[in-house]
Amino acid sequence: MVQEVQPAAAGHSGTVARRQPARGSLLVAFALATTTLLWFAARWDHLEFLLPWRGPSQLVMLWSATLATLAILAVVRAQALEPLFGGLDRAVRLHRRLGLAALLLLLAHALLLALDALHVGTPVADVLLPFHGDPERGLDILAFWILVGLGALAYDKRLRHERWLVLHRIIGLLFLLGTLHAATEPGTIQDFEPLRTWIVILLLIGGGAWLYRVLLFRRFGPLYHYRVETLVQHDGMIDLVMRPRDRRMMYEPGTFVFIAVPGFEGQQRELHPFSISSSPVERDLRVSVRQVGDFTRRLGTLQPGQPIQVYGPFGGFTPQRFAPYRRLVWVGAGIGITPFLGMLAFELSNHDFRRIWLYYVARTRADAVYDQEIQDSFLNADSFIDYTLWISSEQGRITAKAIAEEIAPLDDYAVMLCGQPAFVEQMARQFRALGLPSERIITEELQFR
Repeated sequence: MVQEVQPAAAGHSGTVARRQPARGSLLVAFALATTTLLWFAARWDHLEFLLPWRGPSQLVMLWSATLATLAILAVVRAQALEPLFGGLDRAVRLHRRLGLAALLLLLAHALLLALDALHVGTPVADVLLPFHGDPERGLDILAFWILVGLGALAYDKRLRHERWLVLHRIIGLLFLLGTLHAATEPGTIQDFEPLRTWIVILLLIGGGAWLYRVLLFRRFGPLYHYRVETLVQHDGMIDLVMRPRDRRMMYEPGTFVFIAVPGFEGQQRELHPFSISSSPVERDLRVSVRQVGDFTRRLGTLQPGQPIQVYGPFGGFTPQRFAPYRRLVWVGAGIGITPFLGMLAFELSNHDFRRIWLYYVARTRADAVYDQEIQDSFLNADSFIDYTLWISSEQGRITAKAIAEEIAPLDDYAVMLCGQPAFVEQMARQFRALGLPSERIITEELQFR
């Protein structure tokens, strides 16, 4: 489920993780290979430049810029690009890996420069400390360390969501400006037209993605205007039901939306992701929210009729995209049950028969706030559904082995997992250990940053 991105709590990101070579991974491999081949072609007549440290330092810097560009592209929130990454949820996971890799390559660049300085006998401080050596390089070195510092700060889980977003936007812009600076400086990029053209293409892609994501999305993104219909309070959770003010949004069950509340003073421009827990055949749109951050707590103060801005839908955590699998195991832990509520509601109205085992994992019975809703509806679906409420405090941790034993002797099923990252990764690992093919393990994590 997709929840508010506060410290590892209600934050989305669901990620559809079909563990096979994905288009996003192929795109990364293609971009890195292109950068590498063009750089080697540019230095072909001066191969001595490659050893021992100067050449590699320049190459890893170009790799860093390439990955940073793709990281920005991955989270552009453009529905047309979702198939490229397998859904925005999966793109977010790729974005996190690419961003970290780009930051580590920056540090590798600095280390290689220091080794090169030692090799040629120049002071290491000249290449690492701003304004210590060549004054013309002082600002470059200062900007480099600012970028590294901001990148490291972005991994501080204590940052509020909006501050983290602002920091993220600044880091992306600095990466782009750094790449532009490198492309306009005399050197390898300037001297070799194909490499320069490739870097310009990366800059245009990254710059366009950053511009749309930061400045244009609110205006040109897939916006729908809703109003609050009802607000149902649970223990630490709310069900927010919204009615369209004009056109309604069409979506697949299991997808998520970004929500903004114009009436929230000081937070009217904040966008927060939440999984949809209603069926696409219903007029009203429902999201189920665990109240863990400032924004989600304020949602509890909404009044009927209050306007809501909804952007979406996004994501690929939906059974309709995995039609070949006629037997599905759904496992939702805690608030991770949310996307399955929408899937279950849809099963009540469609005629696409499937065999489904639904597991709702909760710490205590009091935490299983949607148990009664599921009990009242799962037997009415055309699909044949077995429902199990798993209480961890009474039954211990749920395991893939326990699930497999319940559905034995069948082995041609697919698993959809949703919950906190540690839970999802552990369960996916257990199912793989049981011999379930990786392409039949579909996951969504509750983390969007």
